[in-house]
Amino acid sequence: MIKLKEIFKNAMFMKWGVFCVLTASLLYILFLVITNFGQIIGFAWSLTGSVCSALAPLFVGIVIAYLLSPLAEMIDRKIMSKVFFKPPKNPARLERRKNLRQLLSILITFLLILALIFVILYAFAVLIIGRFVFVGIQAMVTDLIYYLAAHEAAIREWVANLPDDVLGEKISELINSFTEWLAENLDTAAIVDSIAGIGGGIFNLLIGIVISIYLLKDKRFFLGLLQKLLDLTLSNKAGAALTGTLHEINGILSLFIRGALLDALIVAIISSIGLSLIGLEFAVFIGVFAGIANIIPFFGPILGMIPAFIVGMFTQGFTHGLAAVIVLLVVQQIDGNLIYPKVVGATTGLHPLFVLLAVSVAGYYGGIVWMIIAVPIASILQLFVLKLVRRLEKRKELLNEPVEQ
Repeated sequence: MIKLKEIFKNAMFMKWGVFCVLTASLLYILFLVITNFGQIIGFAWSLTGSVCSALAPLFVGIVIAYLLSPLAEMIDRKIMSKVFFKPPKNPARLERRKNLRQLLSILITFLLILALIFVILYAFAVLIIGRFVFVGIQAMVTDLIYYLAAHEAAIREWVANLPDDVLGEKISELINSFTEWLAENLDTAAIVDSIAGIGGGIFNLLIGIVISIYLLKDKRFFLGLLQKLLDLTLSNKAGAALTGTLHEINGILSLFIRGALLDALIVAIISSIGLSLIGLEFAVFIGVFAGIANIIPFFGPILGMIPAFIVGMFTQGFTHGLAAVIVLLVVQQIDGNLIYPKVVGATTGLHPLFVLLAVSVAGYYGGIVWMIIAVPIASILQLFVLKLVRRLEKRKELLNEPVEQ
């Protein structure tokens, strides 16, 4: 009988033996993967979700830092550089003063954003209530409930005049349910409970703000780390290509954000003026809402028309609601043909059909938030597709070039 060590001395036998063992192992692993594919995908999805949840403050901080970086740099360059107008001669003191100036610029930026958010929210409440309230949140919420209850009678009168009794009963039940929900939830205790329920989100937001402050303050340091990582992991050609692509993506996002916000502001102003001219209640509130909703292409204008029609119909009749819709339609025509192509359209370069498809798919799978970011994501995908097409065309031209004799 041949001994085992003599068998292993045969190189060809050893080679085929290892090949058979590896092949059998791979087939067995593939069999396990196929039979447990659902569990593996579920575990991978759960693991990915857990990692993303753990890193949620980092993602929030990166987004906040990216959005506020232009404003912070402008404040530092235009305002704070003039406050610190006498740079010290000592290099160490100069560096400390520069760091202090950047930190103050960042803090001023956050204070301005927080003040703007507070003013907008308070202005909306004042537009609904009709007067200023200085006695606290509880009094403002109570006034909101009283205001909605006062308009409940007008809504019920409109429902009573509907020709179909079944439809009237359904709408009346809906109004009763909505009124009861307001009475039960719009008080201080309910607000505190809601805040406690979303404590994790608030915690992520606060940690994200702290992270964004560090990212804004030490932006050059982190960009330098990223550049060193690219230099160590990629070749010079690949690193330069990736850096150029990142700069192009940054340009697309920056131009789109600025253009979309400017377009929303213009639409809000024009809509508020138009609705005020026809005497619609809460014209400014509805105009601002129409401007914000206009950030969502195609579907945003429809969202802006819904509250305008409802308020006009419930306060002064169907004709007034229709007039509000017509005003917003005129505004959308002006925006779509004059304002949007100049302000936002040039920043994306997308065909309207691709914009519609991107918004529809993003809205189906991700909701309103994904509808808002669908256009810049589609623009970035278009950037990569165009780069690939140009590369293939260049390769084809090189292959088709005649060979010199």
